[in-house]
Amino acid sequence: MKRWISLTLLGWLSMLLLAPVTVLAQGSKSNPADGVAFEQRMGEQVPLDSVFIDEQGNEVRLGQFFRSGLPVVLVMSYYECPMLCSFVREGVLSALQQVPLTAGQDFQVVNISIDPLETPMMASGVKTLTLQRYARAGAEDGWHFLTGSEEQIRRVADAIGFKYVYDETIDQYAHAAGFVVLTPEGKTSRYFFGIEFNVSDVRLGIVEASSGKVGTPIDQFLLLCYQYNPITGQYTPAIMTILRIVGMLTVIGIITLIVTLSRSTPGGNLPPPRESVPA
Repeated sequence: MKRWISLTLLGWLSMLLLAPVTVLAQGSKSNPADGVAFEQRMGEQVPLDSVFIDEQGNEVRLGQFFRSGLPVVLVMSYYECPMLCSFVREGVLSALQQVPLTAGQDFQVVNISIDPLETPMMASGVKTLTLQRYARAGAEDGWHFLTGSEEQIRRVADAIGFKYVYDETIDQYAHAAGFVVLTPEGKTSRYFFGIEFNVSDVRLGIVEASSGKVGTPIDQFLLLCYQYNPITGQYTPAIMTILRIVGMLTVIGIITLIVTLSRSTPGGNLPPPRESVPA
């Protein structure tokens, strides 16, 4: 009897423990987050003819921001997002503040709101706060905040693999965190995920997207030693390249040593031994 009671209690306990899991699994079928993703579409062309409204209320085409021949940092978010968007923009700003390159001179930054109901006034407010903190000359013409229609927003988002959904229950957008660096031709080059970004990775991403148009010779050398990992969105040491460089330097060092020793002894021979003088 006691054994039967114990088994019954164990059965009820198991049902209670499994119930939340079952409910969660059933509820996940309608979870808006199921449609959220940031898929890497390397080399994809963004629609440069897409039309938006800038923070001053002017109609602009996305292609206008590529006329300078500079790479473009593209951020998809929305300005009145109460949670994730502000962290993403903060992460981008923090990284670009530390990068030894300047918006407007070495690259462009374009923020596109994913909420078609947001206005240029909202975009202008975010731009003002951003530029105050960035505090670099010329950045006003290199950091842009756009709004637009659902159709135009989706065109750009689809091109870069940025999938987001609107959650009516909380009146918010569910979306991924990160940004993408585009080439001067408007093609996706490098993806960065999360809300905090490695400054060195961001710098190398911008330099690489520019095809050598910006950055220093040291940056170009680092690109030889580091390769972009599309899985992590980070730059990792290119072991084989490093080994080749080390091997080449070793060979050069050996050759230099041989030449130096040869020059120190004319003809490459040792000096003749001294003749002994009889006492």
